[in-house]
This record gives sequence, structure tokens and C-alpha cells, in this order.
Amino acid sequence: MKFPLKSILSVLILGLLFTSACSNQIAGAPLLVNPPDEILVTATSLPDGIVTPEPTAFVEPTATPEVKLCRTSVVRAIPEYNNKNLVNAFQTVDPFVVLTIDDGYSNSVLNQMLDILEANDTKATFFLVGTSFGEKIQADTLKRLVENGNDIAYHSYAHPEVSFIEAMSLEDWLQDYRLWSDALRGVIGEQLFDEGVVPYARAPYGAWTSAFMTSLAEQDLTPFYWNADEHTFEANRMPLREGSILILHIIPENLDELEQLMTTDWDVLSLREALGEECD
Repeated sequence: MKFPLKSILSVLILGLLFTSACSNQIAGAPLLVNPPDEILVTATSLPDGIVTPEPTAFVEPTATPEVKLCRTSVVRAIPEYNNKNLVNAFQTVDPFVVLTIDDGYSNSVLNQMLDILEANDTKATFFLVGTSFGEKIQADTLKRLVENGNDIAYHSYAHPEVSFIEAMSLEDWLQDYRLWSDALRGVIGEQLFDEGVVPYARAPYGAWTSAFMTSLAEQDLTPFYWNADEHTFEANRMPLREGSILILHIIPENLDELEQLMTTDWDVLSLREALGEECD
């Protein structure tokens, strides 16, 4: 059977066109090389060039930070006042007494008292006389007193006689305190002064004149009396009780009283501790 030449040419042209179209489709298709058995689906798609950061390792703290707490009160104590409006004891149910020690004319005796306090882990408030600073009481002893946690309080610069005290004016007392504080700063330095000096005062010979009291008020100093002294362990004397403020002096005769106090069942505190001004 013969086919016209024109028909044969038409068939050949159609075949060529079909082959070309198929080739273009194959060339445009994506090429898969060793496709996985399973298709992995990711939650999110990241743009090309973005690298996922490695998670930061959590490190357990090696130590717990130290937190220091300040005690608002060492003991439960309310100041008691005598008929001259002076604090002379504390109202309390806690078994403590407050130890105050006055004057200061013997470096040797003061060091012995500090030995006793240290041995019993006890602190006291010392009402000291300014003319003794660096003279009768050496600088090393004063520094030891403060570094062991004891208090220094105002007890006049020169401990004048009562007749002289009665004639002193307000300005005299203000100047007296300036002399006292300057003398102490000059011996122990500003840092120990700030650390060890408390805003308490005691009149020499207990002579609480109007001028003296006014000077304390103007300088924010609190006056403190006492209700027991070095004779408290003798019969028919002022006995110690809860909250008593005991007064001793830096004299050899009071070393025995201090030792005896340490053997009692009382907790012995400084004024600063009794008033709740202590921090751990």
C-alpha cells in the first residue's frame, strides 16, 4: 500500500513536535537522588543560611548566696524611767542584766576586764572619760575594746568635781563633748569611732544638771542611770533582777564583782544589745 508523500511528511513533523515537548517536561522536573523511604516533616521551615543555635547548658549554682539579717531586737525589753526621767532599768521577762562600766583610769585593770568579757563571750557599755584616751588608757586597749564588740559612751571629758559641774553652762557642756569626741577620734581613728561609739551618756558623779541634760538633747544623746552597783552581791543592797542596769568601775576592786557576775544565771548584755541595735 502506498501513502502519498504529503501524508508521510505530515506524520514525521507531528512526531518531531511531540518528542520535543516531552523532552522539555523531563528537563524541568526536579532530580531525586536516592530518595528516603519516609518523608520527614519539620514543624517549621528555616530560610537558607539560618543555623539553629545550640541550647545553653544549665549550670547548677555552686554555693548559696549568704544573706545577713539584722535583728530588730536581741531581747524583749522596754526602758524603765526613774523619777528624774532617766532610764535606769528595762521591763522584761527575759533573764538578762545590762553591764555598764565607768571612768577608766587604769589600762591594766581595763585589759583584765576585757579578758573576763572575752572569756565569757560577753559585751559591755563603757562610759569613759576623755582625758584618759591615749594616756591612762592606751590606744591598743581602746581598739581592742571596740573590736571585741563593746560600746564606748560619753562620760565627760575631764570628769569635773560636782561644784564645778553645777556652774557649767550649756555651751560648756557642748564644748566638753566636742573635746571628748575629738580626743577619742584622735586615738582610735574615724572608722573605729563610728563603729564603737554609741549615743548614750552618763553624768559624772550622777550630777544631772539642767545644762547637762539640755546639751544631751541638742546632740541626740540618751542619758542612762542604773539600779544596781558593785555592792549588788552584798546583803541588803540593790539586788539584780531581770532588766537591771548594773554599774561597775574600772578599778581593781571591781574585778571580783565582774567575775562573780559571770557565774550567775543572768544573760549579760551591753546597752546596745538590750536596745536591739545589733546585727548578725
